[in-house]
Amino acid sequence: MIRILLVDDEPDLLDLERRILEQKYGFYTVTAESGKEALEIFQSQQVDAIISDYSMPQMDGITLLRKIREINNAIPFILFTIREKEDIAIEAMNSGANFYVQKENLPQVVFAELAHDVTKAVELFRAEKNLKIQRDLALANANAKSLEETLLICTRAILDVSGMEGVAIYLFEEKNLKVSIISGSSEHYTSERVQSQVQQILHSVIHQKIPMFRDEEDIRAVTPILFESEGIRSDGIIGMTHHGKTIGVVHIFTSSPLNTYGLSLQRFITDIVVQVSGYISDRLAEEALRTSENRMKAMIRNLPGMVYQGHIDEERTMEFVSEAVFNLTGYYPKDVMHNAVRSWGSFINPQDRVRILEVITRAVQKNVRFRLTYRITTRDNKYRWVSEQGTGIVDADGNLAGIEGIIMDITRQKALDDQVRMFHTRLKTLFMLMAAGCLIFKSDGTIRNTILVDLNSAAEKTEQKKKSELIGITFQGLFNKADPELLEAITGMLEDKKSRTLQKCAITYPYGKRYFDIFLSSSPVGYERTDLEIFLIYNDVTNRVLTEQQIITSLHEKELLLKEVHHRVKNNLQIISGILKLQSMRIQDPRAAEIIQECRSQVYTMASIHELLYNSKDIGKIQVEEYISRLVDHFKQEYEGISARL
Repeated sequence: MIRILLVDDEPDLLDLERRILEQKYGFYTVTAESGKEALEIFQSQQVDAIISDYSMPQMDGITLLRKIREINNAIPFILFTIREKEDIAIEAMNSGANFYVQKENLPQVVFAELAHDVTKAVELFRAEKNLKIQRDLALANANAKSLEETLLICTRAILDVSGMEGVAIYLFEEKNLKVSIISGSSEHYTSERVQSQVQQILHSVIHQKIPMFRDEEDIRAVTPILFESEGIRSDGIIGMTHHGKTIGVVHIFTSSPLNTYGLSLQRFITDIVVQVSGYISDRLAEEALRTSENRMKAMIRNLPGMVYQGHIDEERTMEFVSEAVFNLTGYYPKDVMHNAVRSWGSFINPQDRVRILEVITRAVQKNVRFRLTYRITTRDNKYRWVSEQGTGIVDADGNLAGIEGIIMDITRQKALDDQVRMFHTRLKTLFMLMAAGCLIFKSDGTIRNTILVDLNSAAEKTEQKKKSELIGITFQGLFNKADPELLEAITGMLEDKKSRTLQKCAITYPYGKRYFDIFLSSSPVGYERTDLEIFLIYNDVTNRVLTEQQIITSLHEKELLLKEVHHRVKNNLQIISGILKLQSMRIQDPRAAEIIQECRSQVYTMASIHELLYNSKDIGKIQVEEYISRLVDHFKQEYEGISARL
């Protein structure tokens, strides 16, 4: 719709002109009865053209024209007046009027000519204005530094072209339309209450892919909240697409009652939105690319190695190396790229250089990734082990353009690997050569699923079977003829994970019963540490057990012999004691009787010791208390009735 500022000092004629232009030709008019009032309206409202009478008091039409041109030298201005002198028409055209229309002709002819001139002038004005806006938009976007700045520039351009009071640009964020920038609306526009109705109409336009321009009646019918909350009486909704991809939608609106949108205005608005869509899409792509590049740079910077891109040649010429090359070699990237100071090939140990080129060439020809381990010499003449992984790069035609990959310092890992390999070799040697048998089982925590996975040579000799025959057998299947305490020990260890030690555990084999000292331990294995690796070390102590049994038997025999000796000695001593007693009964001499009694006591003392040793469980010792008690009882009996002191 074209908005016209209609100026005439005659109210009746002004009203007639307004009604004809609005009702017959569809213009929207704003009226002024003087040049001063017209200037005030022009400076406060947006209009597309000015139609002014010439003969007006205080300020005539040409004076108004000149003042308008001081403010805006491009807005269409039509002088609509009665027949004046020819020099008035010339002066008007020289002052910047677009057309000069006389009122004397037939009304239908006059207003048809006036409407035609206004439409022509406005379309030309809009076209020039839009062209300038598009040029300014392109220039401004070229200098824009961010998406926010681009959105602000595009918002201004849309408002300038459409003549609307407000605009909102929606962009897709994770498949949801969200307001990215808004101008000319109240704070309630972005509220959930308003957006619940707006989002529906926006998605409808995007789905239909057809711009929608609405008047007050349509707004009240479909999205009444916009009229009630925002006072919007006309709006336009245009989807934003770029290269066939929908990136968002533009919502322009005004509180002015625009009844119709001219095709030219719709075209201008659609064109500027298309241009804006391109700029916003490009900016979004640039932002995404910048974010991706920053993310990639951060990732490369934090990688534990040097990222590179280079060529397959003897010098290993590098087109790009990351900053990690300094930590790796002591040289900066600029020193290594394009062989500026040193080529990558010069760092590689000469013994590894030929092999490396062969491996890379063969992998690239097969279109597979290559992996290398080799030595390099750093700036301070120290050697390092590095691991390189890479792949070939092909161009659009499928031709080899170079290689890219990553090189990591594995010097510490290499040293640790060598130590681990050395310790593994030692342990393997000890494992295989140790005198005791060693079995390794893998278990899920149940005795039923405890399976033999490895054993040493001593275990093969003990079991009298080859390793290949034993691998895979269950614990129960291997030790089905062992003492029950072995099964109890392994079951308990599976439950509490604590080590167990068994001594002289008997296991029956086809070739006879054997005795073992057994040590059991476990260690968690697997990614989730739920499986167990069980170590069983069993040392054959059969000979020791048999020897101990022989010694015990021999000791028992000797003990019986000693007891018999003690018994015989005791009996003989008792006989001697009896003889001495009989002899003492015949002796009358007190002194001789006393000597005989003393001899009897000494003999009894020795006999008591032998008697106690004979009756003792341990013939190596006697109970002193029992011995003394027996002596006292004996002496009391022997010297009964005699005053004596013990």
